Amino acid sequence: MSQEAEKMIDARIDARLRKIMEERNLYEGAAHSPQQKSEERAVMPELASGGLPARKPRQQTLHPLNQILYGAPGTGKTYSAVEYALAILENRAVSEAPLTNHERTVQMETWESYRASGQIVFTTFHQSYGYEEFIQGIRPGTSGETVSFQVADGIFKKMADAARKDMENSYVIVIDEINRGNISRIFGELITLLEEDKRWGEQNQLAVTLPLGELFAIPNNLYVIGTMNSADKSISLIDAALRRRFDFVELAPRPELIGDAVLRDVMVRLNRYLRRELRSTDLLVGHSFFIGKREKDLGNIMNRNIIPLLYEYFYDEEAKVKKALECISDSNFETDGTGNRRVRVKEKGSQ
Repeated sequence: MSQEAEKMIDARIDARLRKIMEERNLYEGAAHSPQQKSEERAVMPELASGGLPARKPRQQTLHPLNQILYGAPGTGKTYSAVEYALAILENRAVSEAPLTNHERTVQMETWESYRASGQIVFTTFHQSYGYEEFIQGIRPGTSGETVSFQVADGIFKKMADAARKDMENSYVIVIDEINRGNISRIFGELITLLEEDKRWGEQNQLAVTLPLGELFAIPNNLYVIGTMNSADKSISLIDAALRRRFDFVELAPRPELIGDAVLRDVMVRLNRYLRRELRSTDLLVGHSFFIGKREKDLGNIMNRNIIPLLYEYFYDEEAKVKKALECISDSNFETDGTGNRRVRVKEKGSQ
């Protein structure tokens, strides 16, 4: 798109926004005084709630409305989010029992059926993700040669609206890599409404007016599950407003899920060293790197997954990486630090 076209689109968006805000201000100014408006929004009776449903406390309290699954790389956060979401929708406790391949297939089929019905939505945060994609914004469209602008609801608002119309059922939005997004920018004024007692239906229910004039509330049957790689950012560094509104569930490395005894021992010994050296449970290695693998796969696992992670953990200090790799001493593999490349793992006796 040319610079000229971009300027034209920006100008039309600004003009459309001004018109919407002028119409909104004229309407509100004619209908209510500032004091009346303030009282109306605080009390929020049915007639003043913009069509929001009457208060209905939630029945299901087995799970928190907002939770974040966090842990070191490879601890199965995204994998586990499926079980957590299904446990909410089926109103049961979360199961930590390992699944067979068939059981996982059945679980994913159940997930897909809920996703198709609109009760589950999955998204991933990133640095470019914003309020417009998540809540609401104005987006340009074309009809022939004419450019027009429409208000477009984001993924979270669509989910909340659907949940509010179906208060008998639960809805779940899973946000992968929640710590990679700019939380203040993405949630905006809705960060307050995430609190359990501020959800629509609870005793202290609140609604806010969105920038484009629509009254909006988050219902108490919409659950938010986030996942967070704690090696990227410690919980203590997470936005305080987000931290106090979510329950945090730690997912630790689980050696018992690794079938091969040699690989299990490698992970246990490696994590013992990392915990002692780095003094952090955030900088460990998870079980998912080893699940379903055999000792013969150790070279690929270490060279492609674990060693790059170790260089990151130790800020390229090769001596510490080599020390960490002593965890493989009882296997059929050894370290190879020859040549000009980084240390690697090779099968004993091979060139």
